[in-house]
Amino acid sequence: MKAGYVMERLREVRSAPFDPQAVFDELSRVESMISEEVCRLGPVRLVFGEDDEAELLAGPPYDGMYLHYLCAKIDQMMQEYQSANTEMTVFNGLYDEYAKWYRRTHLPRRGAEVTPCV
Repeated sequence: MKAGYVMERLREVRSAPFDPQAVFDELSRVESMISEEVCRLGPVRLVFGEDDEAELLAGPPYDGMYLHYLCAKIDQMMQEYQSANTEMTVFNGLYDEYAKWYRRTHLPRRGAEVTPCV
């Protein structure tokens, strides 16, 4: 899924006025979180207006997590906390499932050594 598509879908499901730059920054934050915590690729920074065609890390069936995360953030901005909590719960479930899938499908090679962090 591309970053621009997520923003487009968000406009369809949330009619509330919001600053597209601020929402795109939130998308960048969640993509960086996935990149660092799950994929161990390091931080990612998506730039508003330049990275609309950037392919996001999580694909189907987990790509819905981006929309739920952004909806939760918008709901928080609008002080709709019950809806924000519901959206964040769905996001957390998809995020956890994606993390489990990623770790299952990206196992280290046989005989790989684990180096402890100091």
